[in-house]
Amino acid sequence: MTADSSCRLRREGRFHPKMKFPIARAVGLLLVSFLTSITSAQESVQPGPAQPIVRVQSSLVLVDVISQDHKTSLPIRDFKKEDFRVFDNRHEVPISSFDAGASYDTRPVILWLVVLCNERGKIGGSAQFVGNEGFFRPAFDHLNKNDTVGVAHWCDNGETQFDLPPTEDRDSPIIALAKAIRPITFQAGEESGRVGEVTFRRLIRLIIQDAHRRNPQPLPVIVFLDGDNTGQPRESLDQVVDDFLETSGMVFGIKDSRAPMVPMWPGGDVAEIEHYMAEKTGGQFFSAIPSGYAGALDMILMQLHFRYQLGFTPPAMDGKRHNLKVELTKEAKEKYKRVRLRHRPEYIPVLEAPAWAR
Repeated sequence: MTADSSCRLRREGRFHPKMKFPIARAVGLLLVSFLTSITSAQESVQPGPAQPIVRVQSSLVLVDVISQDHKTSLPIRDFKKEDFRVFDNRHEVPISSFDAGASYDTRPVILWLVVLCNERGKIGGSAQFVGNEGFFRPAFDHLNKNDTVGVAHWCDNGETQFDLPPTEDRDSPIIALAKAIRPITFQAGEESGRVGEVTFRRLIRLIIQDAHRRNPQPLPVIVFLDGDNTGQPRESLDQVVDDFLETSGMVFGIKDSRAPMVPMWPGGDVAEIEHYMAEKTGGQFFSAIPSGYAGALDMILMQLHFRYQLGFTPPAMDGKRHNLKVELTKEAKEKYKRVRLRHRPEYIPVLEAPAWAR
């Protein structure tokens, strides 16, 4: 990420209103240093058949934790297992497994770039990215070697598909993305909104299913490229969130900062559903102009690559939502006074196949 794109990039202060996104040149240089360390570490690894460790235990819950210095937004890379505490419904539970991205122990990532169909005449949303897809390309060079990228879309006319199945190629996602957001001939009607909602939920489940059919199982990460002027009934949206809470996955988003604001329609729907899903899965939304697209995606990748993965056995496999909290020990808090942790705030323990697989 260049210093210019770093300066032009801003984070939407939705989840941590007191945290300001860093814009100083020094922070940009620190980010470049972090990303360079990823490449250097990868080049120093000896080739071989070894893969990231995946623990096979049906009752083990994995929690992906992102750490950030609240002034620089950069991750803390040297936490140990004994620095964390995990609480299930306010009761502390022992940490059974611990993996750190800085040691390349965490699961590889499937990065899904997801867009909403560009309906003819539409301004904003995913249409704002048309012609600027290439600005994302530099960030792909910072993917880990086992990470893959896929492209998918959904439409208000009921169409949804994988435009590009997950691939290790770093150029084809840009081509697929450009095709996915070409204008289409579709005129929205009274029923198209609800059709689009159903289609959106179907696409999310397809992405989760794809990840859990793979061995070893990767972490599915959805990055919405959309202005998120969307809404859905809370009950229906929470069913989609439950799919994530029964398994794992994270939602992020990048909005083109030039996209106009579109007022939401009145009613009981949850507004800005992509932001809602990001909050419920420990993700984050960014806003950037085209020259800052790669910088926004770089920040997402850095958070993912330096995340911590904590595993624990839930006290009860009851299929209900459990409050989940991860915090630092008193000693770690004293040592790292400026750190903030982000993770999904709930999970659902299930013994049988999750709802999306039944």
